[in-house]
Amino acid sequence: MKKIIAVLVGLFAALGTIGSPEPEADKGAVVRILTPPGIELRGRSEVETLAIDPEIREIVVFVDGEEAARRGRPPWNVKVVLADPPREQTVEVKAYGDRGRELGSDRVVVNRRPIAFRVRITSIRSDAEDGTLHVEADVSVPHDATLDSVDFYLGEDKVATVSAPPFTATIPAGAGSFVRAVATLRGGRTSEDVEVPGASAVTEEIDVNLVQVQVLATRENGAPVTDLRREDFEVLQGGQARQIESFYPAPDVALVLGLVLDSSGSMRDAWSTTLATAKQFLRQTIGERDRAFLVDFDEQLRLAHGLTGDLGELYEALDALEPEGGTALYDSILFSLLQFEAQPGRRALVVLTDGYDSRSTTDERHAVEFGRKLGVPVYVVALPSGGGPGDVAVHALKLVTDPTGGRLLRVGSAGGLERAFAQIAAELRHQYVLTCYTDELPGDGRRKITVRLKDRKDVEVRAVFAWDQMS
Repeated sequence: MKKIIAVLVGLFAALGTIGSPEPEADKGAVVRILTPPGIELRGRSEVETLAIDPEIREIVVFVDGEEAARRGRPPWNVKVVLADPPREQTVEVKAYGDRGRELGSDRVVVNRRPIAFRVRITSIRSDAEDGTLHVEADVSVPHDATLDSVDFYLGEDKVATVSAPPFTATIPAGAGSFVRAVATLRGGRTSEDVEVPGASAVTEEIDVNLVQVQVLATRENGAPVTDLRREDFEVLQGGQARQIESFYPAPDVALVLGLVLDSSGSMRDAWSTTLATAKQFLRQTIGERDRAFLVDFDEQLRLAHGLTGDLGELYEALDALEPEGGTALYDSILFSLLQFEAQPGRRALVVLTDGYDSRSTTDERHAVEFGRKLGVPVYVVALPSGGGPGDVAVHALKLVTDPTGGRLLRVGSAGGLERAFAQIAAELRHQYVLTCYTDELPGDGRRKITVRLKDRKDVEVRAVFAWDQMS
């Protein structure tokens, strides 16, 4: 039985711990529904909820606007019946507090096929009178993306740019030249089609998805390898080579960074060092095109500041935090991963904690599932636990970091903390981003995709696949 996973979280902005100068207007519960990308849902399915807001008294689930299930006590798990055979349907979850007060709601369309990002030259007509070519192109754009422009080229020379349909251009004819159409999304991702005027071609339409891959290559000592090129990599699916469609070094792709700080009472002794190191890390990592958000947690979760490229605002948010209370570590990781939805580019989540979870209502398995599905590597910097289970906590943290393509770094001093953050910053600066087409959705699991180097056996490759950015 497939699961729809809904996450109910409280921002608790009214507690005065929000660091942003303009806090979020919605101070109630936030209800989020997550469906793993590409997972087909049919028949009897479970809606699993994670309830963090203590004011929640009841949840109600609707399918296509009709009430399908409700539950008035934890665990917040209910079963609904979806269409079989499956079709596109809308699932909505609403959370209610005392006296039927609605705290929040969210909805999602399940079984929606992803729209591929692609450009296709549909016709090239020659005008003998004026010696021009009339080119038409068709562009499809994913639901969560915005088209920036379509550029038309004759050979290597750009001759026209169109930013809205119809995507047509009149360009000078060139003997023996080929025509290219290059579509660009806001954020920099591109798709390209090439045709030779007058040539006939037979094409076959197949269902494909463009998958973004963040790749880090490191030597045995952990140092990033910085001199790699497209031709050094190969992508395999089920043992068969896949063409690399695009290849970028890290500076060419904007970074979306999530910084998560454990502000529980057990962090009090290390708090001043924590804040100073966090600010230094942001200075090292956030460039002109990059953005970051800040989450802090004790037994409650707070979006201390939403996505911004303004370091000054992030510093102010950090200075407003105070350590107190218990620790909801895995809840905070899951909550933070939700902030990456529909955010294009390179992505990474960095968590600083003492590793001891005393208040979470979820476990590391949820964080692993969403980190892998979203294509977000999770880095955890773990300080010595003041009362936690020691190696047990470390083992649980590695279950989060390693499968997501991140890393667990254990530190025991202020100097170690600085070195750990510097190592993460270096890795993020030296990633590579490539894209490739696959005809398999995540969750199918039949043919694993792997990325490796052709002739560098001494180099370790860690690859993270951004399935929710399929195009």
